[in-house]
Formats: sequence, structure tokens, C-alpha cells
Amino acid sequence: MTKKIFAISTLILVLVVGAIFVYNFAFKKSSSQKTAESTGNGQKTSVEGKTSTPEKEKTDSSKETPIVSVTDESVFGATLSPDGEYIYLFLGSNGQLNQIDLDGKLEKVLSTEKFQNLKKIIWNKSKDRVIIETKDASGKFSKLLYYDLTNKSVITLKNNIDSVAWSSLGDKIIYKYYDSKTKKRTVSLSDPNGKNWRDLANFDYYNTEISPLPVSSDISYWPSPNAFTATSVNLVSFSGKDKKEILKDRFGVNILWSPNGQWGVVSYTDQKGGHKTDLALMSPRDGQSQSLGFPSFASKCVWSADSKFIFCAMPGNIPESAVLPNDWQEEKIETSDTFWKIEAVSGKKTRLIDAEKISGSFDVLNPFLSKDEKTLFFVNKADGKLYKLTL
Repeated sequence: MTKKIFAISTLILVLVVGAIFVYNFAFKKSSSQKTAESTGNGQKTSVEGKTSTPEKEKTDSSKETPIVSVTDESVFGATLSPDGEYIYLFLGSNGQLNQIDLDGKLEKVLSTEKFQNLKKIIWNKSKDRVIIETKDASGKFSKLLYYDLTNKSVITLKNNIDSVAWSSLGDKIIYKYYDSKTKKRTVSLSDPNGKNWRDLANFDYYNTEISPLPVSSDISYWPSPNAFTATSVNLVSFSGKDKKEILKDRFGVNILWSPNGQWGVVSYTDQKGGHKTDLALMSPRDGQSQSLGFPSFASKCVWSADSKFIFCAMPGNIPESAVLPNDWQEEKIETSDTFWKIEAVSGKKTRLIDAEKISGSFDVLNPFLSKDEKTLFFVNKADGKLYKLTL
């Protein structure tokens, strides 16, 4: 009897041990494999079967800068199309004129004409005509081309014409003309091809800036920004009459007129050969100005369409020995800019982006706004590419 009980107990023990063995090496192994598959590559599988990004990756992506490149290469003359839906620009590589969307996608080629050695692009108001300044191999000498986008015609302007601007309507060009026989310099007006010209005013300085005053028949002109040149800013009417001086004895002056013609944002240097710059708000009526307390250049600014705000880049990382704006214009230095919005009348300043969120260094040129003014576009002087900042 005792032997029978022992045999039965031994059999039960064997069955229990066998059951434990099967559980550990079969069912548990299968469960472990499923768990390993669900956590492969550091990702989790949700109930719906969709993968979610690990928390670390979410944190890194949230630090992306709001400033992004729109083009992969250098460009010239980037400008908003008349309807505000696209951007026109000339490629630095071959001078081809393209139309891209606001994200940089090529929409179409506007012209296959190749313009080499581009230096400056000057658009008229309707963006159907353009003056193209090109440079020779040495970079010292330039020539001006008039290009009509409608009929695809190209005309080379005379060698003694430079410093070109378009009239407010965009149907005439205003330029500096140098008469090599009389040695006289004039502000002159003509058709875009150089015909039907007439002189408006005489002056005696070499390099000139010309800009029509918006919503007015007046044309402004002054010496190109130079820290060693005392500036005289003058106005003359479209007819060549009523010439008057509105600003004098400032150094390194440049001006950007507001769309309504009521104000000009003026940049200047504190003294002859100086280092410190400032922006001021000036009335074209009497030349009275008020400092905005903002150290920048007018060429780094753009007005809002309603003339109430000025969007500007403030240059930083400038050596104490720099002469401004000369060293910056001559590309002896590059700036590292921050981005601001200034209320014109009150001078109130607001950062567009915190400095720590700016990834990289940007030296702003030719800024312009999208139609809804929620995006600021600009060319980075350092690489020539077009960038955008979402406001």
C-alpha cells in the first residue's frame, strides 16, 4: 500500500514539474517576443496601431528656428508679385528670372534670358519692367540694361547713366547723368529706354541716391551713404521746379520713404567717420526729424502698407573700429542681426523673435513683407539666399 501511494505521489510531482517547464519555455517566451516587437526602434505602438515619436524627439523639434531658407542658391531682386501670391527673383547662378511660391517652390520660368554678373535689380511698381545693373569681371565697372518682361526686349542704356530709380507710376526712369564734356551732373528723367529725356536739377557730388516721394510729384536725391560726406537731401518737382533742401550736415545718410509719403526713416552716423548709427523719423515737408533710438541702416528696414510700422533688422557683432556705414557697404564686415517692429509715431519697439531662437547669423538685405504682413522676407548678405521669418 505504501509503495502504491509513493508511486502516485511521484507521478503527480512529475506532472507538476512538467507543467511549470512548459509554461516557462513556451507561453512566457511568446509573450516576451511580443513585448520586444512592440518596443522596437525606441517607438511605442498605440491601441490604434499608430506609432508615436519618443518624448526626446518632440522636445528637439520644438526648438526649430522660425527663420527658414526659401532658396538653395543666391538670388537678386527678390520681390513680391503684384497679386502678392508669388515671388519674382533672378538666380545668381545664371541670371534666369523665376516665379516661386512663398515657400520657395518653382512655379514657372518667367524668362530664359541669361543675365550674367548681376549687381542690382530695380523693379517698377507694376513689376513688368526692370532695370538690371551688371558688373564686369573686375567688379569696378557697371552697365545698365532695361528689360521689358512683356515683349522680352533688352536695351543697354548709355554709359554715362547711373543711380537709376523708377517714377512713382513706373513708366519713367529717373537717373544721374554725367556730361563728360561739361563735367556737369544732373538728375534727369526719360522713358525707360533713355529717350525723351530732360534734366531736372544740377548737383556737384559723385555717387547719388534717387527716390521719388510716394503720393507726390516730388523727387528726392542725396549723396550715397558715406561716413565722410556731409549730406544735403534735396527735393525737386517732376517738372524740374521748386527745388528745396530738407536736410543737411548729416553723415552717412540714407532714406526710406513711407508708402503714404508722410514720413521718411533716415539712417545716419553720429559724426564724420563715425561708428555709431541711428534711425530717425523725418518729415519731407520741413525736414524736421526725431530720433527713434534704434541703431540700424535704412536699407535694413521696410514699411508696413499703412505707414504705421517699420520692420527693421538691428545689426550686431560690429567691431568697435568699424566706420559705418562704409565698412558694411564695402563688405569689410558682416553683421549678426536681430529683428524688430517699430511703431513710427511713438517709437515703441517690439522684438519679432527672441535672440536665442535665431539659429545662425543673418546680415539682412532688401527686406519685404508678404501681402498679409505675417511673413518677413530678406536676403542674407552672407550667402545671398532668400529667407523668411514668420511673424
